[in-house]
Amino acid sequence: MLTIKEIEKKDIKRIHQLETEGFPDPWSIAGIGESLEQPCTILLGAWLSDLLAGYVICYCAADELEIARIAVDPAVRRKGTAASLLAALKDICLERGIRKILLDVRQSNKAAIRLYEKAGFIRDGVRKNFYTQPAEDAILMSFGFGK
Repeated sequence: MLTIKEIEKKDIKRIHQLETEGFPDPWSIAGIGESLEQPCTILLGAWLSDLLAGYVICYCAADELEIARIAVDPAVRRKGTAASLLAALKDICLERGIRKILLDVRQSNKAAIRLYEKAGFIRDGVRKNFYTQPAEDAILMSFGFGK
């Protein structure tokens, strides 16, 4: 059974491991720790039993939230973990009066784009050559909670 809860300091090394497995530009342990300490961040984890299987790191400003990172252990991808993280994040946004979620995603990451579209995100535009390692455009997406 999947459990979604807030990330704690003891989870930072596992997040770093998932970062290293999932991104060409992984965040450092120190960078992850700094995010955890900031007052305007939301860090959620998805646990399968006692294994941290995925996480999302977000930053809040006014009534908007930006998803900075989302990752799932390669061994359990495409089993609903990321969708569960997004659903929990939406609930938190509603509780906190956040009206819009923003994110960017590599143009080549078709699986993530499908996930976001299935979760109700729309494409807002393209940011040319936003990513490095390799250079690639970013698709800008958002989810609005209505008026």
